[in-house]
Amino acid sequence: MVFTIHTHRTALYTILITMALVLLPVTGEAAPQQTDITKPTRERVNKNKAADKKDDKKADKKAEKKAEKKVDKKDDKKPEAKPVTPKKEEPKPAVATKKEEPKPAAATKKEEPAKQSTNDTTTKKVEPAKSKVPSTVNPDNVQFDGIDISKHQGTINWEELKKNQKIKFIYIKATEGSDFVDPSYRDNIRNARKHGFKVGSYHFLSTRSAATTQFYNFIRTAKREDQDLLPIIDVEKISPWSPQQLRDSVKVFADLIEDYYGCKPLIYTSEKFFTSNLGRAFANYPLFIAKYSDNQPNIGYKWILWQFTDRGLFKPVKGNNGKVDMSRFAKGYSINDILYVPSKHKPKTISVKDAVDHKEKPEKVNMTEQKPKETPKAKEAPKPSKRQQEEAKKQAEKEKKAKERNKKLAEEEAKKKAEAQKKEQQKAEQLKREKAKQQAREAAAKKENEEKAKRKAEAQKARQQKAQRDAQNKTNKSNKSANLINSSSSSKLTQSQHNDSIRNAKYKGRKTNKSSADND
Repeated sequence: MVFTIHTHRTALYTILITMALVLLPVTGEAAPQQTDITKPTRERVNKNKAADKKDDKKADKKAEKKAEKKVDKKDDKKPEAKPVTPKKEEPKPAVATKKEEPKPAAATKKEEPAKQSTNDTTTKKVEPAKSKVPSTVNPDNVQFDGIDISKHQGTINWEELKKNQKIKFIYIKATEGSDFVDPSYRDNIRNARKHGFKVGSYHFLSTRSAATTQFYNFIRTAKREDQDLLPIIDVEKISPWSPQQLRDSVKVFADLIEDYYGCKPLIYTSEKFFTSNLGRAFANYPLFIAKYSDNQPNIGYKWILWQFTDRGLFKPVKGNNGKVDMSRFAKGYSINDILYVPSKHKPKTISVKDAVDHKEKPEKVNMTEQKPKETPKAKEAPKPSKRQQEEAKKQAEKEKKAKERNKKLAEEEAKKKAEAQKKEQQKAEQLKREKAKQQAREAAAKKENEEKAKRKAEAQKARQQKAQRDAQNKTNKSNKSANLINSSSSSKLTQSQHNDSIRNAKYKGRKTNKSSADND
């Protein structure tokens, strides 16, 4: 007689069934001791059933705990081995079917939670709460702080919207994926800033392209100088990525944003999506949580903004039936906590980051997550293949060359800058010398002009004095001749006497002049 003991649940009655089969005669007639064997077998089976129920409850609880751990960690673990039915040499169908019991339900419970988490995707319009939600929300009757818009809101009457004093900020969709730009973004951000609103931009993260290429699409569209608020990464989809790949991609995108804009971005997602897929890895980021309910989000971490409805009815909005997403700040937070000032948030040097390869499991970014206490030791990571080692080596060489090239460019730039400063200094000194020479020339010309004017004044004065002397001499001569005439008339000389006096005067004058000439 050969038999196999599989579990405590079937061990006892398997032995009894085997003994009953052995004791039956070949002709099929019942043995005289059969009634004595059947009675104790049923009692034992009843006892075993009671014990099995307790064991099933314990197994179910363990299975539920393990299933929850699988959902959180997403480790690739092998499913627990299912109980194998014992092999029998000569099974009797009529007896075996009576004693068989259905498989334990714990195995099915273990597989259900994992399926739910991998298929969990959220669209831009987060699923509302189960409670009854009104078709529209009047912004005049609720407390809110800001809205977000995209192409779906269509044409907006900005002059009319400006009259709503409750709107403290507006977030505008800029990009999605690696190449999509919202067609209304340029007009929306220009008009919003023109009408005095504080504005910011957000990127809808796609799971169909690498985070790096999506980042470059975003910065090409959302310029730093156009932003009044922190940038937002809108995270709502996961398929076909795994939760770890999603966390890695969001971390790469967030790091690039911080390098380029000089600040950490807001992470926007729903309450359920954050808890299932992001969690502790992004607890230190400013969080923008969507939950369409009267109850505030409960994610276990601090959040800044809460999008509480997508049904705000604004008459100035023509598209989407006038419906707009509405948000409010958490208690203790205000517009100052999400303001972005380009001059204060200086960008860093953007480092070269490779796109996340979603064909293979990327390197883990969530280093702060704690492992469950009862999990087995993690398997050592497989050694990289030769091809991967060569690629890593090439990548390291590229990065090294890039660093050297950047260093060389920086040195050349510094050298050029120094030379330019030196030239500017020399030019300034030359201008200074030329200015001094010009001033000296002007001073000399001024002095020369003054001397010339002085000489001219002196010459004019001399001419005036000479003219005065000539006039005086002329007056003296006229007076002398008049005196002579008067004297001649008074003396009443005769003609002859008069002639004699003239001759004597001439004679005396010639003699006097002659002696003067001799003396000279």
